[in-house]
Amino acid sequence: MKNIIYISDFFSDEVLGGAELSDKVLIDYLVEEGHNLKTVKSQKFDPTIHKADTFIISNFVGLTEVNKNWFFSAGVKYIIIERDQKYVRSRNTAMHNNFIAPESEVVNQTFYRGAHKVFCLTNHSADILLKHIDLTNVEPLGCTQFSQEQFDHIRNCYQEEKNGRWCIVPGKRSNLGIQLCETQKIDFDYLKNYNWKDLMKTIAEYEGLVFFSHAVETCCRLVVEARMLGLKIKTDNRVGCTYEDWFSKYKGKELINFLESNNFVILDKIQKEL
Repeated sequence: MKNIIYISDFFSDEVLGGAELSDKVLIDYLVEEGHNLKTVKSQKFDPTIHKADTFIISNFVGLTEVNKNWFFSAGVKYIIIERDQKYVRSRNTAMHNNFIAPESEVVNQTFYRGAHKVFCLTNHSADILLKHIDLTNVEPLGCTQFSQEQFDHIRNCYQEEKNGRWCIVPGKRSNLGIQLCETQKIDFDYLKNYNWKDLMKTIAEYEGLVFFSHAVETCCRLVVEARMLGLKIKTDNRVGCTYEDWFSKYKGKELINFLESNNFVILDKIQKEL
């Protein structure tokens, strides 16, 4: 078993975003597998104190340039879980043609090259990364990570009958969703202030989800969850999961079963690289 330090900007006890929820799934899995794992916030990482066999690095905005250079120069084993576009200054290539930023905007090249493995959540996110940095250590996972408890809750929330309305959740481009519904005279509700379990239960009642992200989504946990709950999706070309074969092939319970069976493969794939 390995001594692991898991580095990210925030963890699920601080922020309940998609990245933090998915990080918790991987953290819990590795602990259950018997690994000695410690979480460290990126801005508090100190290589003179934090020692490990393997470092797993998720979101790393708070990691200093000195520490990023240390990872590469010290020859330590580290794995990057690519949850957003940290290889460009803005962490978002949505405003660029074909999602490809100018070369002058590309950053952290040495940091990515030095990683033992860079795991991207989807094939789409891996393709975009490789168009910015020529790497040989990139591997797509096919989806983000879910726990068995989360799959069970989504399955329990699933319902065949829908209320005929569409839902929108708060976000930086949710106004576009509202405009779309108003223009197309689609009945909709704007859902806010829900914890994750209640949000899943509520969303399950709806005909569909309208979702427009301000960024290029490496996967988009919310859209995957809505699809598992049997919802139709109105979105644009920024959502990574929509490019996966399973997204159009499965929906509802079939998708729950497919992703549930593949979830262990994803988690084990990461574990085998420790």
